[in-house]
Order: sequence, then C-alpha cells, then structure tokens
Amino acid sequence: MAKRKSFDEKSKGMHKTRKLIIDTVFGRTDNNQTQFGYEKEAEQKREVGETWIDADGKEWRQEKGFKTVVTEMDDVRDFLHKLSHCSKEDCKTVPYSWADKKLISKTGMCATCLAKFEGGLRIDGTFPFYEDYKITNNKLGYVRDYKDKMEEALRGVKEQMEIVTEDGRIEKWTWEVDIEKVKEDLKKDINGAYEAIELLIERKRLLEEKLVELNHPELIKK
Repeated sequence: MAKRKSFDEKSKGMHKTRKLIIDTVFGRTDNNQTQFGYEKEAEQKREVGETWIDADGKEWRQEKGFKTVVTEMDDVRDFLHKLSHCSKEDCKTVPYSWADKKLISKTGMCATCLAKFEGGLRIDGTFPFYEDYKITNNKLGYVRDYKDKMEEALRGVKEQMEIVTEDGRIEKWTWEVDIEKVKEDLKKDINGAYEAIELLIERKRLLEEKLVELNHPELIKK
C-alpha cells in the first residue's frame, strides 16, 4: 500500500491562494501544519452551528463535517440572509417565488406567512389601524421625496443656462418663460409639501399610540 502523503507533500505546486484559504480554514500558520487548539478540540464532539473559542482566543464554528474560523464576514452573511429569507421561524415556504422575495424585502415575510400574520390582526381588530399606518408611512416617504426634488429644482432655476458642446464651446440658453413665476409655483409646492408632512407625521403618531394600545408595538417602524 502506498504511503499516505502529508499535507506539505500534497501542497507542493498548489496555487498560493488556494493553499492560503485551506490554511486559514484549518488554522495552519506554517508548513509544519501548526494548528491552534486543534488536538484538544478534536476530542470533543460538536453540534452543527456550535461555536467555541480555543486556547489561543480564536473563535471556531462547527459546520456539517468540518469547522471554520468565525470572522466578521459572518455578520454580513447573516444580514444578507435576513434580507432574503422569511423572518418567521415556522415558515414552510420552499422555494420562494418572485412575489415572496418581493414581500420579504418589504415586510420580512413571505406571502403565506404575511397572510397568516395579517389574518391574526384582523381577528383582534388591529388590521385597519395597521393598514392605515403602512399607507401613512408610504405617503410620508413619497411627500418627503417630492419636497426634496422641488427644492432641488428651485435651486437650479436660472434665467440663463450654459451648455458645453461636444467641441468645447459654451452656449448660453435663455428660457422663454417667466422665471419668477416658475420660482413662485415651486415655492408653493414646497410649502404645500411641508404642510402635508406635518399632518402625516401627526397621523403617524396617533396610529402608533393606537397600535401600542392594541398591544402591537412591534408593528411600529423605528
């Protein structure tokens, strides 16, 4: 029977990037296959998903059939997972449809779980206030965006505009409209948007109070 080759022998000729990845995963720091906390930890059986810290302060996590070093990227992966998966622990939806994915990005729940969740709100009488609260938040976001665009347009209104042509020449264009009238109309729109925002904020506050009264503070957006 052929003698089993050591990792050093196998790694000869291996691409440096690949070897670095393998060394990092298994805790190797040199060609002698030094492994921190490996011998003692190998004696203890770990459950999949279990994490622990070895004698050198390195954190590990047990995967199915192997273990990996825990890194800051795990937080990023967890965040991305939450954005693309239903937040309900008892969710049985597999696979997600296009509609499910869209709802998850907006509500955190797939279509089935959202329907079940909203059904419970209908039973205890919360749903009308919950729906009004969602609509109010959407309106508030829209009006704020509209106000920002009108304010930007007002800052950019000029009697004359300078345009740089392809050959580097500067052409001056003059609007054939009453610029002062345009500014006046924009200011009216902006003032109207501010008034609408104040009313929507007050409505949002009252609805939040009602949701708390109905024992559903988790529905309030932070």
